[in-house]
Amino acid sequence: MKTVRSFLFVPAANEKLLQSSVNKSSDAVILDLEDGTHPLQRPLARQRLADSIACLKAANKLAAVRINSDWLTAVVDLQSAVQPGLDILVLPKVEHPRDVQIVAQMVAGIEAAKTMPVGHVRFLLQIESAAALPRLYEIAAASPRVMGMMLGSEDYSLDCGGLPTPDALFYPSMAILTAARAARIQPIGFIASIAELGSSEDFRAVVHRARELGFRGAVVVHPKFLDVVNECYTPTPDDVKHALRIVNAFDEAFARGEGAIKLDGAMVDMPVYRRAQKLLAQL
Repeated sequence: MKTVRSFLFVPAANEKLLQSSVNKSSDAVILDLEDGTHPLQRPLARQRLADSIACLKAANKLAAVRINSDWLTAVVDLQSAVQPGLDILVLPKVEHPRDVQIVAQMVAGIEAAKTMPVGHVRFLLQIESAAALPRLYEIAAASPRVMGMMLGSEDYSLDCGGLPTPDALFYPSMAILTAARAARIQPIGFIASIAELGSSEDFRAVVHRARELGFRGAVVVHPKFLDVVNECYTPTPDDVKHALRIVNAFDEAFARGEGAIKLDGAMVDMPVYRRAQKLLAQL
C-alpha cells in the first residue's frame, strides 16, 4: 500500500460529518465505531457502514473503520465493517501479536464468505497501553495485513497515570516508530496529544518534527489540520529537484568508482543517495 499521508476520524453514526468529510483533503477517512460512537448508536452506525464506505470510495478516498477492542463487540463490528470497498481496519488497544492474528483470521473468513479478494483489507494498529511496549516489534510484524502502527496518546497516558505531554509521549512514540520501521510498515503519528493540537501553525511545527524523526502520516480529529499534514508529507518541487541532483550526481560518481562525493558543500554517500531515492519514489 502506498504511504497514506492523512487520516480523518469521523463518528460512524454522524451522517452530517461523513458528508462533510468527502470534501476534505484527507487521504483516508476513519469511520469510528469505538470511542467516537456512543454504544447506543453503534447498531445504527453499523447499518450505515455500507453506504458510508460507498460514499468515501466515490470521493476517491481510502475507507477505514475503527472497531472496538473487546472481542464480543469486535466480532459484531467486523461482520458489518468488512465488505467490498473497505481498505483499512483500525484496531485499537492492541497489546499482543495474537490480537492481530485473531482478527486477521476472522477477516479472511469474512472476505471469503463475501467473495472479496482475501488479503485486501489492511490493518492500522493503535498502541494504547504500557503492556504493549515490550512486544512492539512482534505486534508490528504479526500479519502481512498490517500497514501501519501509531500511538493512542490519550489512552496510553491514562494507562500510565500521566498526562499526554510531549515529554511523556516521546519514549513510546519513538519505540513505536522503531518497531514499525523494523517491521517495514508505516510509522504514523506525532509527539503531542491528539486532543490538544492548538492552531494550524502550532501543529505545523509538531508535524515537521515528526517527519524529521521518521514518522510518515498522521491521524487527526479536526479537518483544519489536514492541509498541514498533506503539505508536510508531500515533496515540494525544490525537494524533488534536490533529490534528482543527488541521485544523478551520485550515479555518475559511483560509475567512476567513487563511493562518496561532495555536492553543494555537503557529503553525499550511500545513505544520502538512498534517502533521495525514497523521496522520489513517493511521486
